[in-house]
Amino acid sequence: MTDFIISLVGKVTIIVGLGLVLTAMMRRTSPAYRHVILLGTLMSVLLLPVLVAVAPAWNVPVLEPAATPTPSIAVVESKHPLEPATSVPGPLAEGIEAKPASSLSRRWTSIDFGGPTLALVIWFLGAMAVLAWLALGHLRLRSLAEKSWPLDGADWTRALREESARADVDAPVLLICHPDVSTPLTWGSLDPVIMLPEDALEWPEEHRRIVLRHELSHIERNDALAQLAAGIACAIYWFHPLVWIAERRLRAECERACDNKVVASGTPAPIYAAHLLEVARSARSFGGPGFLSVAMARPSQLEGRLLALLDESPRHGSVGRRARWLMLASMAGVTLIVSAFRPVYRATAAGEITEPTVSEADDPPVVAPLTIHEPSQANVPQTDIESRTAAITASSAVRLDSTFEHTVAVRSGGTLSLEINRTGGTVSVTGWDRPQVRVRARLGGRNWRDTRVTLEPVNGGAVLRDTYVGSSTTSSFSNSYEINVPVNFNVRVASAGGGVSIKGVRGSFTGVTGGGPIVFDRATGEADLRTGGGDVTINNSSLEGSVKTGGGEVRIDGSGTGLVARSRGGTAAVSSNANGGRASVIATDILRGGSTTTYMSDDRDTLARFGTGGIERHRSGGDITLRDAPAGARVTTGGGAIRIGSSSGEVYAKTGGGTIEIGSVAGSVVASTGAGDITVTFRGADRNAADLTTGRGDVTLILPANTNAQLVLESAYTNNLGRKTHIESDWPLRITETDQWDSSVGTPRKYLRARHILGTGGRVIRVRAINGNVVIRRTGGN
Repeated sequence: MTDFIISLVGKVTIIVGLGLVLTAMMRRTSPAYRHVILLGTLMSVLLLPVLVAVAPAWNVPVLEPAATPTPSIAVVESKHPLEPATSVPGPLAEGIEAKPASSLSRRWTSIDFGGPTLALVIWFLGAMAVLAWLALGHLRLRSLAEKSWPLDGADWTRALREESARADVDAPVLLICHPDVSTPLTWGSLDPVIMLPEDALEWPEEHRRIVLRHELSHIERNDALAQLAAGIACAIYWFHPLVWIAERRLRAECERACDNKVVASGTPAPIYAAHLLEVARSARSFGGPGFLSVAMARPSQLEGRLLALLDESPRHGSVGRRARWLMLASMAGVTLIVSAFRPVYRATAAGEITEPTVSEADDPPVVAPLTIHEPSQANVPQTDIESRTAAITASSAVRLDSTFEHTVAVRSGGTLSLEINRTGGTVSVTGWDRPQVRVRARLGGRNWRDTRVTLEPVNGGAVLRDTYVGSSTTSSFSNSYEINVPVNFNVRVASAGGGVSIKGVRGSFTGVTGGGPIVFDRATGEADLRTGGGDVTINNSSLEGSVKTGGGEVRIDGSGTGLVARSRGGTAAVSSNANGGRASVIATDILRGGSTTTYMSDDRDTLARFGTGGIERHRSGGDITLRDAPAGARVTTGGGAIRIGSSSGEVYAKTGGGTIEIGSVAGSVVASTGAGDITVTFRGADRNAADLTTGRGDVTLILPANTNAQLVLESAYTNNLGRKTHIESDWPLRITETDQWDSSVGTPRKYLRARHILGTGGRVIRVRAINGNVVIRRTGGN
């Protein structure tokens, strides 16, 4: 039994090691090929115990023959340092412990393992623990599926059907969502399931389709079955670190292969990378269920995947069914050869052990005591470790940075475009009274010498652009830019990451940064700025539009009323401005247990649940109708129409897809639909505040003639719609339209915006529609 265990562990090490080395050598090929090799490696070690036990032996004479022809010779170690060990022949050897040195397998069996039985028990307990962990994960997935909402609205059904046809997936797919899930998951081979987070109900159409495209790629490749096989291999060889490393690499290559399929299907790599980053911001560990399922975005793998996607020469190759089976069959053949291998002594033609020739004049054979050299735990040669350590020490001793300054002439009202989406950096923009843009840059980080930064005048404005000229797939930068622009100037940001600060400037501020704080100070104009994560601080500014953060605090102090700040997973506070107006804040707070609650607030008080003072209705799908809700209502459905009659309280309505009709209502309203029209009828002059959003459809707002409120309206139309949307109102409005197509949030789009104060002003009524019209009607009553 001991010989069998040692032989099995050794052969597993050889097979898995070969698989890891081979995939490392193929790092410039498609990840689909590397995934097949790693899958074949893990499946081979699953079959190895059976093959070792039943396969015919392949005796290979590679071991040295015995040192002496007499097997009864024992070796007695000398106690004197200069006295050689002597051999004791014949009966004198009885009772003396022999220490053979001629057989590698016999040397290993002399190691004390604590007994084969004890080793077997320890292995069994470890294997059962891993299998139990996997079983609990499976039960958890089933429990989540039973309590989830089906996404069976018209828009979701259409998107799933079209993307399934694109991915060549014929099997019916169950599409559901659950608030405890933070990232899209896929599992199941015969009955595939795609589970999305609850936030999916608010995703725009393009984001939905890209996520479905990725998850359906997993189903088409049958990655759920591959992960199950990898999990069983980890359970059987739980003690072997190389098996766990191979499983981790298998999961990473699986995700990269699906990334490549999405890009190869026609999705531009930068756009897909932005959507992937959006998903990864809220992803968190999912334990056993995450091991059995395939998650779209894991933070630990994100950097490598983004770098691979943005590589100038990505490898999008896929592995056909015939090539896949050929590769697996080849690895099975290699495994059969390794399993049959048996090292034996070199022998004569007669099959007897070849004996060394010893003359009478020769000294007695001297056998050195056995010394066991434990295998090194490090996978990197010592020389490599020393060279890397020296390189790190040398780089730490040198301050790698460079400071320079550029200035170009511009016109007031121009635009500064920050195209630093390769290296990113901290950006500080300050207004001054000169018709110039001045940039003071400091480049830092490990790869700053491979960065080229240019400042060019364009159409009365300027473009600051970075270029990475290095060849390394992993790079590090720590850049900062201090920029002066004319007071009347626009700023457009496209940054890989880093904070953005805008002070003393009037204009339009748009774009996205991968992560970092956003600060406005004494700024005026329109804002449509987004950060992947970081605090948002707005001081003494008069802004319209929106500022969004993937996670962080929102602090608004003394700022304009037309601004909406959004945070996923942070807190929000707002105070009055100098004129007594207030800004509105929409914050999504991740509560304990993973559920999400949406708040609406217009003061500094602690944000309370919106609309929970009245009727509550929650469904996984289907229509919801309330004839009236005197104290307000909180209503959600995974897909279907929502109709709420007369109400005097707060109303919250959310559907994954369907129309929303509310009114007449005297309180505030928050309503959102993934696709569908929204109609809200208000009564009362001063109590109305609203945030109405549709991913595709029209918004109609009916207000009393004596309403006191502030209207902040926005309609966006994408470049594939084929027509412009419009904003119309019974009150006179000044409508502005952006002149550039904005691609920072998916499909390129332009925005129509309007702001108007009704009566004496008051609370904010904000309306946003994508590929839909905004209509404001006036009634004569109260």
